[in-house]
Amino acid sequence: MKIIGADHTNWRVRDYKASLAFYRDVFGFEPFGVEEYESGERPLVSLRVTDDFVLHLVPDADFEGSEVGGYDHLALTVEGGSVDAMVKYLEKKGVEIERKFESIVGARGRGPAVYVRDPDGYRIEVKAYPEA
Repeated sequence: MKIIGADHTNWRVRDYKASLAFYRDVFGFEPFGVEEYESGERPLVSLRVTDDFVLHLVPDADFEGSEVGGYDHLALTVEGGSVDAMVKYLEKKGVEIERKFESIVGARGRGPAVYVRDPDGYRIEVKAYPEA
């Protein structure tokens, strides 16, 4: 068996509307299944990250945002971009920068990265790779 990519990830969230807005407005993810969730047909709402990867948000009003099962972060790759360009974009969207790196190792080699948190405290790495 050979893994060929990621399919989806499920995260508990306290306020699904705040989380949907964060991922839609900051990263441009496309929400789907919201009407079905609101009508009780689905237990979660979803956002399309890429054609092949989905983020499912499971609303839980009692969720406290603590460490869950060893989760550390989700790394999202962006086209091009320097640390300064990523920071400028994220700060313009009202996102606080937790850490930034000029060069850090990822799946495709080294490149700049910025770490931020979503409304529920999940850490997100926004990473770029030099164009080949």
